[in-house]
Amino acid sequence: MDYFPKQVLLQCQKGDPNAQKDLYVRYKAVLFAVCLRYARDHSEAEDFLQEAFIVIFRDIPQFRSEGSLEGWLRRITSRVAITQLYKKYPTRFAQPFESLPPEYAISMPEHSELDEEVMLQLLQQMPEGYRTVFNLRCVEEYSYEEIAQMMHIAESTVRSQYVRACRFLRKLVEKMLSGVKDGG
Repeated sequence: MDYFPKQVLLQCQKGDPNAQKDLYVRYKAVLFAVCLRYARDHSEAEDFLQEAFIVIFRDIPQFRSEGSLEGWLRRITSRVAITQLYKKYPTRFAQPFESLPPEYAISMPEHSELDEEVMLQLLQQMPEGYRTVFNLRCVEEYSYEEIAQMMHIAESTVRSQYVRACRFLRKLVEKMLSGVKDGG
């Protein structure tokens, strides 16, 4: 349940360090999980989280309680992660558009036991551009247009990256599942 005491939120919006600490303690694990989906490793995710909280504490006076606080925090965190990735690897988000096959989902065998931790490890093996677009589209459920605006790239590039990300992830899953079947 997304409950954070209104009085603590108001104090946080006024810059009270104790209230900010309460917010941090309450949401750090949830937001770290968001960062992990974009980061290559724990260290990079920690950097993203730190940057996210800087932005959160700077912008929290703008939060008007019109929606979920956790949703607002997640959106800021994903945008911070994207901004950090874009600064770090600007050319990795600009692959040329090619004609696209129809979108398809990754089909998992019913008997497979791919839990969140395994999927996170697979996502972290993806190139930054693929991983970012995949997260924004599949996990965060942004439209192609919104992703293009966030990442400062053409919508056609987003679509191309998304299809390539799905293919890449499918290959990783198939490779992992074939290793499991072979006793690896």
